[in-house]
Amino acid sequence: MKKLLASAFALMAVAFMNAQQNTDVTTQWGDFNTANVGQHGYKNANGILQWGDKNDAKVTQYGKENKNATSSIGDKNHETVYQSGNYNSNIASQLGDSNEATTKQYGEFNKVNQNQKGDDNSAYAMQVGKRNEATQTQTGDDNDANSNQEGNDNKVTQTQKGNKNDADASQRGANNNISQNQNGYDNDAYATQLGYDNKITQSQTGNYNKAIASQIGDRNTISQTQIGNSHYSLDSQIGCDNKITVLQDSNPGGGVVLNPHMPPVKCPTNSGGHGC
Repeated sequence: MKKLLASAFALMAVAFMNAQQNTDVTTQWGDFNTANVGQHGYKNANGILQWGDKNDAKVTQYGKENKNATSSIGDKNHETVYQSGNYNSNIASQLGDSNEATTKQYGEFNKVNQNQKGDDNSAYAMQVGKRNEATQTQTGDDNDANSNQEGNDNKVTQTQKGNKNDADASQRGANNNISQNQNGYDNDAYATQLGYDNKITQSQTGNYNKAIASQIGDRNTISQTQIGNSHYSLDSQIGCDNKITVLQDSNPGGGVVLNPHMPPVKCPTNSGGHGC
């Protein structure tokens, strides 16, 4: 199988390099797979690989030198790609069953990379503007990643390992950055930014954790880290140059978490030792 996959992708690469007009390379192994491709413009390139049964792919590209490369290995996977503009690119890889990957890009030089391993995962990315990037990586089952960006030079990175995790990122403006990392079961991360040069980092390890962050303004920063189970963090900022840092953890053994040692209280020199 590895040799066949390598040969298929090598064929795609050669076709893309030699493209003079629009180019499509679609390869299917299995039964009841469907692929619908529409390319309108100049030097657009598309490559689809489907291995399994009842996989579905729909790709539509308008403009110049847009590129798409998607692969589905398994059964009942779905891929939808719509790119309008110039020099946009999308790469999507799905390994498992009943996964869904959707990319919509409008503008120029936008990039999406989606990688899913497991079953019943969903990845959605929409980008409007220039030079926006979204990277979504999910390993496990029933995970959901959503990215929505409007503006220029924004970036979203979503990484989830485990089951039933949910990551949602939305930003509008320029030079904003959202990073969401979740490892465990049934964790939720929600991030929203409006403005310029803002940054949100959310990291959760454990189960049933929830992190919510929102920022309006410029050069704001929120960092949320939660380790353990059932933590909750809600942080918001309006203005410029604000910063919030949150760290919450718990004893993984379920026992008592000891407080740090408290230093002795010092009495004022004129108190005579009373009233302390």
